[in-house]
Amino acid sequence: MSTLPVRQVRHDSGVLCAPTTPPRRLPGIGDLLKLRSNLLNAIQYAAQDGSELSYFAVGPKRMVFVNRSTAADVVLSDIHTFGKPNAENPLRLVLGDGLISNPYHDQWLRRRRALQPMYSRPGLAGMRQKMADVIGEHTARWEGRDRTELRVHEDMLSFALDIVARCMFSRSGDTVSGVLTPGTISFLLEFVERRLRMPLSLPVGVPSRRNREFTATMRGLDDLVHRLIRERRRTGERHGDLLDLLLEARVGDAAEPLTDVEVRDEVLTTFVAAYETTASALTWILYLLACYPDVQRSVREEVRSAAPPTTGERQGSTLLECVINEGMRLFPPSPTIPRQVGKDVFIGSSEIPKGSFVMLNVAAIHRDPAVWERPDAFLPERFMNGVPGKGRFLPFGAGAHMCIGKGFAMMEMSMLLASILDKFEISQRDSTGPAPRAMLTLRPREGFRLTLTRI
Repeated sequence: MSTLPVRQVRHDSGVLCAPTTPPRRLPGIGDLLKLRSNLLNAIQYAAQDGSELSYFAVGPKRMVFVNRSTAADVVLSDIHTFGKPNAENPLRLVLGDGLISNPYHDQWLRRRRALQPMYSRPGLAGMRQKMADVIGEHTARWEGRDRTELRVHEDMLSFALDIVARCMFSRSGDTVSGVLTPGTISFLLEFVERRLRMPLSLPVGVPSRRNREFTATMRGLDDLVHRLIRERRRTGERHGDLLDLLLEARVGDAAEPLTDVEVRDEVLTTFVAAYETTASALTWILYLLACYPDVQRSVREEVRSAAPPTTGERQGSTLLECVINEGMRLFPPSPTIPRQVGKDVFIGSSEIPKGSFVMLNVAAIHRDPAVWERPDAFLPERFMNGVPGKGRFLPFGAGAHMCIGKGFAMMEMSMLLASILDKFEISQRDSTGPAPRAMLTLRPREGFRLTLTRI
């Protein structure tokens, strides 16, 4: 018999549980209009009949979406057959050969082993006080009023940018905001996403308006990052931050340091992974806490009953961790995970030819009724005994390619949410929830606000 509570569904997840009929497939361009107009709706609509796989054609390319946990396990268990997208992956235009986008397995593996200490327990320990300082600065602004209207996604983007700037460079977000802004990263992600969905895009070298803007943006970004790398190498100063750890990393048996280009790739990879996805996750978790005051009260009691650690962060909030996991289950920060097939292979009874793009439909997998009881309900208690096995819960991926920064993100989210809940009551301003939109991350389609009332 289930031990989960019966909690009424009060959040409006829109197309995640009630997709509408998308445009029809058209000759020549296939499903391009479906994917361009509303990717999330298209893949959820295709998954709602319970099929393990859904198929889309975009021009000459074939895309296979994996909708169920059993099929996802097949993909995640064989990283050699189902590898990172090949060298034409548009994400490499921004991230180079960082851990997220590197298509060369041996090179990726050596790099990952070299960077693993950055995100180990000792490596993260140096980040805690930096995070606590940023959290204190942001919550102090909100504490200046009895009631504050939180522009949820915008404020979480600002917070996450400050966190990653402080932890990467020991600088505030303001010191890099002339070049690296929420708008900059949004533009780059939209540029990459458009090229992922439009295989016949113009080469970047063709001087269209969008390509020129992209080239100029990347030039400014590269200049900033390389200047900061050169400055750190020249002075030899240590700041106890992620850039220090990147410069100290040694790769392979020869223990060679990373080149400036390799450091640049990992810096931008960290900014995208630790900034955009964390801001997305926090946005939806705050929304869910506003929708469920009973859960909010329980987490607040737990946070306040925990002894405050000397370093300034909150720990041991078991229910808080469950809320974070359940928030990422219902609204996964990365709603799809791309892979490319290296040889002809079967997923179940379906043959997938070499070269096909296989996309894990995380949004559907996280609501797989074969795995999740009442999959559309917000029930953090389902995580009390830990998270389910590979192929079922994928906010950070799974298997060998699991996100290396998982511990960093969980620590950041736990600390901010604990601080907010300790000081404020979170409430909705509107009864209608925000509509989700799938880019490379899951964003609200339009801005929305919540109210923070000082306790």
